[in-house]
Amino acid sequence: MIEVPTPVHIDFRRSGGIAGIDMTASVDSRDLPDEHAGVAADLLSGGDNLRQGDSPGVPDGFTYEVNVSDGSRSQQYQWSGPQVPAAVRPLLDDLGKRAQPASPA
Repeated sequence: MIEVPTPVHIDFRRSGGIAGIDMTASVDSRDLPDEHAGVAADLLSGGDNLRQGDSPGVPDGFTYEVNVSDGSRSQQYQWSGPQVPAAVRPLLDDLGKRAQPASPA
């Protein structure tokens, strides 16, 4: 079991795709499976191995934005679909299942 000492708040946005519908979710790490909460904690720590990859984006592909914070620290990430690090994909899949269409601006 991965220990997550401080709850991490996660704001997620998936944009792009053929339909162009932005999907958002706002989740506390305590509501995630332990392995996904551990990835959120790693993101908050600013792990260099979780930064953007070298792959170019694809037409009509998704872009993912993730903001993580614990009240005193925060980190922001953005990836296009092929750039998402393998370690982060399961977390993004989980957040995508929880996401709802974004409110119009």
